[in-house]
Amino acid sequence: MKKWIVYLLSVVMLAGCETQDAVHNIKEETKKILVTQMFKPKDVQYVALGDSLTEGVGDEAENEGYVGRLKTDMETWQGVRSVTIHNEAKKGRRSDQLIDQLQSGKLDDTLRKANIITLTIGGNDLMKIVREHITELKKKDFDKGRPKFQQRYETIMEMIRERNPIAPIILIGVYNPLTIFTKEESEMNTIMDEWNSDIRGFADDDPYAVFVNVEDLFDTNANLVYHTDFFHPNARGYDQMTARIIETLEEENLKKLSQGQFDFQEDSIDE
Repeated sequence: MKKWIVYLLSVVMLAGCETQDAVHNIKEETKKILVTQMFKPKDVQYVALGDSLTEGVGDEAENEGYVGRLKTDMETWQGVRSVTIHNEAKKGRRSDQLIDQLQSGKLDDTLRKANIITLTIGGNDLMKIVREHITELKKKDFDKGRPKFQQRYETIMEMIRERNPIAPIILIGVYNPLTIFTKEESEMNTIMDEWNSDIRGFADDDPYAVFVNVEDLFDTNANLVYHTDFFHPNARGYDQMTARIIETLEEENLKKLSQGQFDFQEDSIDE
């Protein structure tokens, strides 16, 4: 059994409960309760936020991209009875538009009840810069837009956490589809590294978040991972994304849980 699932199922028991007391280190008694309760069959609420990657654009298998595949895998986890997807993503969505969506209040109840959240955002922010400077595109244009993206991403994380302080958030990085047309190193490689580093930083700052790097999965089309638009993943590409997500969850759990970085509230455990 994946060790990350132990954490996730524990958090499932906590989600939806109001936070009243300050978070403190878990006690041995609480650990026993969590281990006992995580085996109770649970209906998991999965909220997916972001852009076309989360919407599943390009998936000719019509399996909702990585979201549908992750749902299928989660339903094999011990203690999970079912997984209900709330896919609120939209093709072309940028970080400022996601903020507008969150500010509308329409997702407040959905996020409050979420047991797990995934997020892809940033690709369209990058493409907006490309379109605005297409005739003379330089790295300084991305450097100028980067602090604004950082601020918006921080706002997104804060807004999610205001509605749900403890649900695990899977932050999926950006990739550069232009690499399939050239093997030469370019400034775009540096730009992707920098923007992914920013997203990773937000995951590192949140004890219940994890960063998933997918950049290397799409730096070539040798494995035929691209849709015919050569921008979005195809079914095989989404297969690889899902496998990377699951692999990263296992690795992050081993790193974080073994160091005791996760705290729980005893009085938030579902009976």
